[in-house]
Amino acid sequence: MRPKAITLIIRMWQAPDGSVKASVKGAEGGETRHFADLEALLHYLEQAQEKSFWGKSSEPSGLR
Repeated sequence: MRPKAITLIIRMWQAPDGSVKASVKGAEGGETRHFADLEALLHYLEQAQEKSFWGKSSEPSGLR
């Protein structure tokens, strides 16, 4: 079974204080999540992967 591919729009910018901020939104819509730093973004993505947040693949398993 291949993992389901999704497209994310990730925006990063440098704040006036020099820190890097980020936001993430699915390319097909949904809410935009904002992160105070890149560590928070990384934590969110790792947590989403562990919890299968992105959903299960709709492709059948096994040989074709």
